Amino acid sequence: MDVYTTEEQQIEAMKKWWQKNGTSILTGIIVALVAVLGWNFYQQNQQANREAAAVLYSQLVEAATLADQYRIAGNTEQLEGQLATVTHLGKQLKNDFTGNEYAVFGAMMLAREAMFDNDPAAAEQQLQWAAANTSSDPTRLIATQRLARVQAEQEKYDAALATLDEVEPGSQADAFEEVRGDIYLAMGERDKARSAYKKAIDLSTELNQGQPRPILEFKYNNLLVAG
Repeated sequence: MDVYTTEEQQIEAMKKWWQKNGTSILTGIIVALVAVLGWNFYQQNQQANREAAAVLYSQLVEAATLADQYRIAGNTEQLEGQLATVTHLGKQLKNDFTGNEYAVFGAMMLAREAMFDNDPAAAEQQLQWAAANTSSDPTRLIATQRLARVQAEQEKYDAALATLDEVEPGSQADAFEEVRGDIYLAMGERDKARSAYKKAIDLSTELNQGQPRPILEFKYNNLLVAG
């Protein structure tokens, strides 16, 4: 670095350096500030969206709970009102908060109500949407199982079995084999159903430290007796 002999020379050198580099430095500072402020705004906006979606989903659950109570009591008029609320809130979650897990939960709730309404085709559409839009692997597995059951309900057995094969079940492998067994049983394929239940028992035993889920043994033993 040059050594300046006088203070005036040092000041003049600093002025020239600033004239040459000052604009780029200020630009860098501004860009950094905009990035930080933009990120903070994004984070705050995402948090606000999550909170709004959570409130909406809470209202949806409350409406669905009341609908169940009216359904059990046979109160048709009140039930229709609550079902309209459930439908409205579920659609609002999907439309306004796509990409949020609460929207996925809303779709799964709409699928549940569609099955109560004997409309498995509508339930299938909601579950397909849920499986495609969730970012949670466990939620995707649950939606996939339900989707396969709804497809089987419509006697779309090949589609139901294909749905089960589309994902890696992981820790829910025993549940997937149980659904597969139920589908085969509905098809009248008892041997395949028995094989699927046996595989489910083995997987459940491994996952639950030697204790399979009792329902699996019940289904398997019933088939043995029937056989």
